[in-house]
Amino acid sequence: MTAHQQEVGAGPVTFGGRLRELREERGLSLAELARATSYSKSYLSRVETGRRPGNEALAAACARALGVAPSRLGPPDAPATTLAVRETLTPAVPARHLPARLPSVQLPPLQLPPAPGVFAGREAALAELDGALSSARARWGEGGPRVWVVDGMGGVGKTALAVHWAHRVRDRFPDGVLFGDLAGHGSSGAPREPGEVLDGFLRALGADTGLIPPGVADRSALLRTLLAERRVLLVLDNAAAPAQVRPLLPGAPGCVVLVTSRTRMAGLVVRDGARRVTLGPLPEEQAVRLLRRTLGAERVDADPAAARELVLRCGRLPLALLVAAERALSRPGLALARVNEELRSDRTRLHVLAAADDGDSALRTVFSWSYRALAPEPARAFRLLALHPGAALAAESAAALLGTTAGNARELLDVLADVHLLEVEAPERYRFHSLLQVYGRELAEGRDPARDRAAALDRLFDWYRQGADAAGRLLEPGARPAGAAPLPGVRPPVFAAVPDAVAWCEAHLADLLSVIRYAALAGRPPAAWQLPFALWSFFHRQHHRAEWLNAARIAVAAAADSPDPRALTVSLVLLGTAQAQAGRPVEAEIHLRRALERCAADRTDPESECAARNHLAELMLRQGRAAEALELLEPALPLSRTLGHRRVERVTLANLGDASLRLGRLADAERLLLEALSLRSTGPDHRTEGLALLHLGTVHRALGRLPQAVGCLRRALELHRAAGDRWAQGRTLEQLGHAFAALGRPADALPPWREALDLMTETGDPRAATLATVLGSTPGTTPGSAPGGPGSAPDGPGRRAVTAGPDRARLGYRSGT
Repeated sequence: MTAHQQEVGAGPVTFGGRLRELREERGLSLAELARATSYSKSYLSRVETGRRPGNEALAAACARALGVAPSRLGPPDAPATTLAVRETLTPAVPARHLPARLPSVQLPPLQLPPAPGVFAGREAALAELDGALSSARARWGEGGPRVWVVDGMGGVGKTALAVHWAHRVRDRFPDGVLFGDLAGHGSSGAPREPGEVLDGFLRALGADTGLIPPGVADRSALLRTLLAERRVLLVLDNAAAPAQVRPLLPGAPGCVVLVTSRTRMAGLVVRDGARRVTLGPLPEEQAVRLLRRTLGAERVDADPAAARELVLRCGRLPLALLVAAERALSRPGLALARVNEELRSDRTRLHVLAAADDGDSALRTVFSWSYRALAPEPARAFRLLALHPGAALAAESAAALLGTTAGNARELLDVLADVHLLEVEAPERYRFHSLLQVYGRELAEGRDPARDRAAALDRLFDWYRQGADAAGRLLEPGARPAGAAPLPGVRPPVFAAVPDAVAWCEAHLADLLSVIRYAALAGRPPAAWQLPFALWSFFHRQHHRAEWLNAARIAVAAAADSPDPRALTVSLVLLGTAQAQAGRPVEAEIHLRRALERCAADRTDPESECAARNHLAELMLRQGRAAEALELLEPALPLSRTLGHRRVERVTLANLGDASLRLGRLADAERLLLEALSLRSTGPDHRTEGLALLHLGTVHRALGRLPQAVGCLRRALELHRAAGDRWAQGRTLEQLGHAFAALGRPADALPPWREALDLMTETGDPRAATLATVLGSTPGTTPGSAPGGPGSAPDGPGRRAVTAGPDRARLGYRSGT
C-alpha cells in the first residue's frame, strides 16, 4: 500500500492518487508539475487529495508533463460532491444563494459563434493577442486577470477578429469558452444588462438555475467563484462601456477576457489593466487578399487595377468589401470596373454598400449605431465636421467649422475619437474614414439648415485663408493680404517665427489643396483664388511645384467668375510664376503677358502690374534675355515708388541690378543693388536682401574685389538659410566657391561647391549638371579650372570666356527668383 493510500485510507486508488504516485516517482514537486501543465498548484493539490475531480484535458496535460501514456493515470474521477463544490465558493456569496449542486455530467461550455466564413490579414493583431498566451508571461495561477480590448470603428472587423482568434486558441482553455453579445451598438435597442449576461454564463457553467442570485453583485461573485480554478476564455462582444463589462470579469488568473467595442474602453485599461488592440482599415494588400478569398482569385486577377480601386472605394473596410464582393458575386457577369462606377458617387455609395436582405449589414445602418449613441453636441459636431473638404482635422480648423473655441472643439474631437467616429492620426490631428465622412455629410444635409452648413464652410475657408496670409506675411514681409479681416467666430492662426509658419503650411497642405478644389467646384471663387495667392511665398520657398501649378490653374478658372477685378490678373501672375518654376517658360510667358495686358487696359492695379513685370523679367533673365528684361523693368521702378511699397521697390531694384550685371554694366548694377540694400522694409526681408547681396557679390568678383565678394556672399548665404530658401542657398554657395577659387584657395572652394551641388540637385536647378561634371572630373581645383572661373563658363559645358572685363559668361552667374 502506498503512502498515499495509507494517508487516505484503504480503497481503490483515485485519479488524484495515481497522479500523485506518478509525480513522486519522477521526483517532480507540485510546483514543477504546475509550471509544466499551466494548471495552478492549488488546483492540482485538490485533485490529488480528491477534493476536485480531474478531467480529460487535465489527464492529457499531466500525461505529457510526466512522460507517460494517459492510460497510466486512468479515467478521471466522477464530479465532485456538493460538499466539495461548496468548499470552493467564496464567502462573498450569501449562503442562501449557494448552488445546491452542479450537474453530475457537465461538458465545458463552447459558446463561440461559427468562425468567419472569410477572413484575411490582421496578422499583427493576431500576434498581439497571442501574447496573452505567451509562455514568457506569468504562468497560469499567477498575476491578475488578463483582459484584452479590441476596439475600432463600425465595420472594421472587430468581432470577426475576436471569433477567429478564439476558435484558433480554444484548445488552450480546457474548461470552455463563454461568448456574450453585449449589444452595445446595434439594432436591438439598449445594451444588455450585465445581470442578464451573468445569468447566461452561470447556467452555462452548471450553476443550479433555481439558486442563481438575483443581484448583479452576487451573480458576479458567483461567476468568480465558479471560475476560480478553471481556465476559461470569455469573449464579450460589442461592449458599450467599462461599467457593462466589469461585473463579467473573473478573478481567476487562468482566464482570459477578450472584449470588442467601438469605444476605447479607457476605464478598463486604467482600472483593470486591460491591453488594447486597435483595428484600423485593412492594409491594401490584405484588403485585396480578402477580395480574392471572397470573389475568387481568377476574377480578381483578371483586373487587378479594378480590384485595387474597389478596395479604395470601400475605404479598405472589411464589411464594405464583403458587401461589395457579394454584389459582384450575385451578378457573375458584372465586371469589377462596373462595381467601381456604382461606388464613385458619394451620394450613392452607402446605398450601394448595403446587403439587400440584411439591414444590419448595411454600412449606413452600422454607422448609425455609433451616431445614435452621441449626445446632441457631439452629434452636431460630427455632422458639421464631415463637411470639411479634406479628411484631416485639427482643433483649430474644427473650431472654425463649429464656430467655437479650440478648447471646446478639442473636447468634441476626443469624444468622437473615443467612439471611433474619428481616428487619431497624430497628436492633435484627427482623420475621418472616407465612408464615415460620407455618412456624416448625408446627416448634415438632412438635419442642418443650408445656411448653417454654408456658414460653417465660410468660417473654415476664412480660417485657412487667414493662416496662409499670416504665413505669407512672415515669408514675404510687406506682401499684400489675399483677403479682408477675419469673419466673426474665426480665430486666425498666429505664428511666432518663419519656421512655425512653414510647419503650419506643411501640416495643412493636403487640406489647403482640398479646400481650394472644393471651393472651385462649389462655386466659391474668393476662396478658390485667394488661398493659392496667399500660399504663393510658401509654394516658392518649399518648392512644391506640382501643388503650386495645380492650385494656380484652379485660381485662374475660379477668378474668371469673380466680381473682384484684380482676381484674374493676380491669378494669371500666380500661374505664370508657377509655370516658370515648373520649367514651362513658354506657358509662363503667355500668362504673364496676359496679366500685363489686363494691367495696361485697366490701370487700377499697379501692384499687380509691378508683380507681372518683375516675374516676367526674372523669366527672361533665366533665358539670357537681359536686354528685354531691363526694358521691361524700367517702367516698374517709378510705378513701385508711387505705391510707397518698399518691398516691391527693393525687388525691382534687385532685378534691375541683375539685368545690368548680365549686360556688363557693372557700375549701374552696383549702384542699383546698393540702393536696393539701403531700403528698409516694414519687416525683415531675408530673401530679397539675400538676392541683392548675391548679385552684389558677383559684381565684386567680376571687378576683382575678391575679399568683398566673399563677404557679400557669406552674408547672402546667412540670409538665405534664415529664410529657408534652398534654391538661393545653392546659387550663393556656387558663387562663393568661385570667389575662393579666384583667390587661389581651391581647398576652400570644394566644400561650398559640394553643398551647392546637393542643393541644386534637390531643387531641380539646371546648373547642377555643369557643377557635377566639373567636380566629378577634377581631382584638384585651381583658379583656371574652377566652375565659373576664368577658364570656363558655368552656363554650359565647353563654353570659353575671356579672362578680363565684365563679360557675362565670365561672371559665372544666372539669376532667377
